[in-house]
Amino acid sequence: MIERNGIVELLKKVNNLSLSSGHFVPFICQGLQVGIVTEQVCKVLLRYPHVFNVTPAYVTFSPILEGFHQCSQALNDVLLELRSNLEFSSLKGWRDECYEISSSYGSKPFFQIERSGAPIFGIRKYGIQINGYVNHSQQGLCLWFQRRSLTKPTYPGQIDNFVGGGLTEGRGVLETAIKEGEEEAGLEPHLCKNILPTGTISYLHQSDRGIHPLTEFIFDLELPETWLPANKDGEVDEWILCPVNKIFDVLFSKDLKLTSSPVIVDFLVRHGILNIENEPDLPIIAELLHTPLHLLNSVPS
Repeated sequence: MIERNGIVELLKKVNNLSLSSGHFVPFICQGLQVGIVTEQVCKVLLRYPHVFNVTPAYVTFSPILEGFHQCSQALNDVLLELRSNLEFSSLKGWRDECYEISSSYGSKPFFQIERSGAPIFGIRKYGIQINGYVNHSQQGLCLWFQRRSLTKPTYPGQIDNFVGGGLTEGRGVLETAIKEGEEEAGLEPHLCKNILPTGTISYLHQSDRGIHPLTEFIFDLELPETWLPANKDGEVDEWILCPVNKIFDVLFSKDLKLTSSPVIVDFLVRHGILNIENEPDLPIIAELLHTPLHLLNSVPS
């Protein structure tokens, strides 16, 4: 059932960015690295000397900008102009939602950035993922998946994890999980009482939309066999209940959103379905599920 080296290769496709493979410079704020900027992006930012100080070694905000609000407003004005000029594909998915950017999760934010603009600057993001699972009387352990709406600006029509979402300004981790669960799957409050935090996964991915250093807070939620998800925000076209003995068909499907695969693999490892007896590469898999993104947020040399 398990392709030899298949899972390792899949996770390497997720962790596909090698910082030694091209010209990247750190995006620095208050002396700490908060992002990764490509040579292409640097050339664009040179047009905005009143907002950015661009050097061969780093990018930072102009010294004339002071504090959270000035940096946030100036950055947003640049992104709005780039959006109108259609210069970066990620901005097609403009959400009117912002990430608050700091040196580490929970610390005082330096600035905020429109969600769709974060990949342009390779800014570390945080999100939540809920594994909805069922101990089915006939099919055994099963996982719920969604098929994303064809109208979604990113990965339309692809299979995705049960519930997921980004941590935007003003909401905590559990609060975001409950909100996304209610909007995406119709999770009632009495079901959310059983939600179980299980840790995190992290990866460093590059796509045509930009650079994505991402940490996901993972939750497991056991659901009744008779319960059915009901989407409320129009972002899901279909629900799929998959028995775990068919999970690798989903994991290696071309229909699966690539960056959803680490959440599945993490679930399989934690529940003992993937173990050292049937997957000798389990130590490598564990490392690929926990890319040390905190090393990016360091004082530049």
